[in-house]
Amino acid sequence: MSKKWLGLLGGFGAGIINGLLGAGGGMVVVPLLSALGVQGKKSHATALMVIVPLSLVSAVLYLAEERVTLADALPWLPGSLLGAYMGSRLLPKISTGWLKLCFGGLMLWGGLRLL
Repeated sequence: MSKKWLGLLGGFGAGIINGLLGAGGGMVVVPLLSALGVQGKKSHATALMVIVPLSLVSAVLYLAEERVTLADALPWLPGSLLGAYMGSRLLPKISTGWLKLCFGGLMLWGGLRLL
């Protein structure tokens, strides 16, 4: 299967997961990009570029359908924005091995919590 088709199918999967579970799709996009040969840090950065529009579409639909209000989200925004900035600045400074360990540990922790 070509990279174009894998990207299309992977993006569709990430979008479904984002819409259904509220997850950013990173758990789909990062492993898929890695399988396609995209190096660790670049796969995480690329995944964020994919996740932003997914999250925006889901958020707008959730707001339109009154499943969430801005008042629900506003308290989270300052810390989230600061954390996103700091994480983006930290990414180039940490090793790929450490990044994989953190990402895998977070996925494992999240999966276990759901069970």
